[in-house]
Amino acid sequence: MFGGLSLQALAETVADEQQTQDDSAFATFMVLSRWLLSDKTLDERLGQRYFEALARIPAEGVPGVGSLPALKSRLLALGESREYVKKEDLSDGEMALVRRLLQAWMLGTVGRSISDPAAEVIAFERAGMYAGPRDVQVVRTYCPNRPGFWAEAPKA
Repeated sequence: MFGGLSLQALAETVADEQQTQDDSAFATFMVLSRWLLSDKTLDERLGQRYFEALARIPAEGVPGVGSLPALKSRLLALGESREYVKKEDLSDGEMALVRRLLQAWMLGTVGRSISDPAAEVIAFERAGMYAGPRDVQVVRTYCPNRPGFWAEAPKA
């Protein structure tokens, strides 16, 4: 999953962020999110909500978001010696943290696991998994007009 990501792209993302000189865990969360999702236009307010939920809702065996700055530093150091990330570059805990970060952005929820029925919904309609169809059609799992409006027969 993670293998093959360009470390050069991470360095470029970090260079873009250097204007703020912010080394906080949240700033690192946003840098890594932009790199992992290949999206330099992620919503900062939405990112803040994901970050706070990830910090507040722990997951067993997953390091906290406070470990993100160290992960970023290690990946940048690796980028000086080679071009891409390899699977063995990350510990199991770091990989779980990266997956958790991606799950939050893609699913729009944060829970103790991917199948947590008590997961906190952060931004369902703006979840990354709907980014593609969002421009062309109404996301059927989110009903802005009224429940079930999309199931009605079209007007002739």
